Amino acid sequence: MHFITCSRLNSQGANPSNLPLVVIDTWGQAINDDPKINAWLKVIDNGPGKMNDQFQQGTDYDGNIGIEIRGQSSQMFPKKCYTLELRTIAGTDTAASLLGMPAEEDWVLYAPYSDKTMLRNALTFHLARRMGGWQPRNRFCEVYLNGDYVGVYQLMESIKRDSNRIDISKLSPDEISGDDLTGGYIVKADKIDNYGSDEFFQITPSVHYKNSDNYRFTYVYPKHNEIAAAQKSYIKKFLTDTENSINGSSFTDPATGFRKYLDVRSFVDFQIIQELVNNVDGYRFSMFFYKNKDSRGGKLHAGPLWDFDLCYGNEDYTDFNLATNIWLYSKFEDKYGGRMHWWARLMEDLSYRGVFVARWKELRKGTFHTDSIMMYLDDTIESLGEAIDRNFTRWPILGQYVWPNYFVGETYKEEEDYLKGWITERVNWIDANIMLAENVSENYSGNEILVFPNPASDQINLYFYLIYSGEIRIEMIDLLGRKVFQEEILPENQGYQYLS
Repeated sequence: MHFITCSRLNSQGANPSNLPLVVIDTWGQAINDDPKINAWLKVIDNGPGKMNDQFQQGTDYDGNIGIEIRGQSSQMFPKKCYTLELRTIAGTDTAASLLGMPAEEDWVLYAPYSDKTMLRNALTFHLARRMGGWQPRNRFCEVYLNGDYVGVYQLMESIKRDSNRIDISKLSPDEISGDDLTGGYIVKADKIDNYGSDEFFQITPSVHYKNSDNYRFTYVYPKHNEIAAAQKSYIKKFLTDTENSINGSSFTDPATGFRKYLDVRSFVDFQIIQELVNNVDGYRFSMFFYKNKDSRGGKLHAGPLWDFDLCYGNEDYTDFNLATNIWLYSKFEDKYGGRMHWWARLMEDLSYRGVFVARWKELRKGTFHTDSIMMYLDDTIESLGEAIDRNFTRWPILGQYVWPNYFVGETYKEEEDYLKGWITERVNWIDANIMLAENVSENYSGNEILVFPNPASDQINLYFYLIYSGEIRIEMIDLLGRKVFQEEILPENQGYQYLS
């Protein structure tokens, strides 16, 4: 089946692009928040070094879709974000590989608007993917809607269960006992629009932590209208038990504390990203968690990540989210929708803190090295090329305040320089203060020493708390009682110490 449409072209409509093109035709229909409407999609990508033209046939896809507006606060902007569902002419889902990403039917068109560099979201996902584990893949593109050029977008994978996305076990409605019942699940902590809806649930732990909230989660997988009652009960109890283990007096116990429930590495990596970018929604909104079946690990994973336009200093309504010199995890709040206290509590455990410190130092040698970050930004800006000018001709907002900008640059270069300067200040501050990361506990006894890796052959790391300042002696004894190392050191001050 073929469709011929005649549509108005704005002033950017005839420009070929080095970026892939996404061309959508709704045949005159308005796009709603919900439900999706039927439309036609072409995805055009002739490959590196070749130009793309909106009038050519689709290379990656040329067919039917369902489309709707997505987002919450972003819906106020004229440049809209969209959810796409690839469909057959009959209306059933169909999978396709788009712009080199694995085949799937569900996709997102993310519209950078208040972030005038258009880089914050892409940079965060780039860093997170290099840290390991699945994070949504994305590609920059330019979008035409009903013949109207609507700017630079990112075509992104949506968050869902899939062998190429969150690779957890499928959970059927009849799996309501034994290992079958234990996974997989995906939930999200987020804003709740309708408190009477069965789309979300609240956990109420029996053990409370100071100033903490009762947190609310929405069902992502299985969906709220597909999940069985026994499955609802299971995941709610699992998350409640998880929080009780975090809040409890024995939370550091390897058998009964948080390690019984949490995939620690994922929580550390999640925290490092939130701290790096100082995300205004960090630890409170757009927070995904997933759990596989017990036979496949069964622990709670933090992530994948989502929504990073209001970070790296791009907001004006809180002092600490703008700052480069604070620890965000310590700012949990005693109110609905407040930041989760879980990471503040985890940082009271010396071994967790040790992993956090060691992971940051490891990342700063490569993925988070300032030169590496700046190279990614420079390369991405170069690849966007003339599309930047086309975007801001279509949306002439440079030099204008767009909620919730703190900095308003007159030019794209000024926006770029502000972002780079903020990042440089942030990583330098974390480097200087990583050993002083706030411990919100008032009861730390200071009698733990973390040694890792253990056992080790040629190099080890020590992490410990020094109650008093002054010279200390470090001795290492092997299993035969022989002294294999001794050194006297004079730390600059008391507190947490890291030696490698």
